[in-house]
Amino acid sequence: MSSGDSHPITPLPKNIELIAEMGAITIRRNWRSPTAYFLLFFSLFWNGFMVVWMTIAFTQGEWGMAAFGSLHGAVGLGLAYLTLATFINKTDIRIDGYNLAVKHYPLAWPGQQEIPVVDIAQLYSKERITRNKNGTTVTYQVHVVTKDNRQKKLLSGLTSSEQARYIEREIEKTLGLKDTPVSGEMSK
Repeated sequence: MSSGDSHPITPLPKNIELIAEMGAITIRRNWRSPTAYFLLFFSLFWNGFMVVWMTIAFTQGEWGMAAFGSLHGAVGLGLAYLTLATFINKTDIRIDGYNLAVKHYPLAWPGQQEIPVVDIAQLYSKERITRNKNGTTVTYQVHVVTKDNRQKKLLSGLTSSEQARYIEREIEKTLGLKDTPVSGEMSK
């Protein structure tokens, strides 16, 4: 590789795998992170409490208590689904001569998409900071700028800047795109 190349070799970040196929590459991200274990503990606590709550409500004939608990029970089911997805899901970003496709599996998750590679002008990574009463959460996203100058979120919820940068660089390298600064991107 020449010293003037704009795409240096980048080591694989944690939870990222690169799969070369005939005429395509797939960047696979495993979702499991330390957050999964916190979610597991919290989900077990929340749902355990809701089982006790609903058992008391039904055995005592407290229908108002049961109705109130059903909203919290629905939150618990969503939390259990998120927890399971965080443990077992993967995301594949597949780039071939025609499309860039994002697929989350085995559990269904929003964000599946396919973008024709001829429409892609640039990629960039972005840091997302969320503040609430429990603290601050930092996640990372990868965005696509299309040739008609529209921005699309390709991936979100990445746990490290290294993952976001690696995915951005690998796609740019595969598509032969020169890395160009984009307004709003995180510093390199």
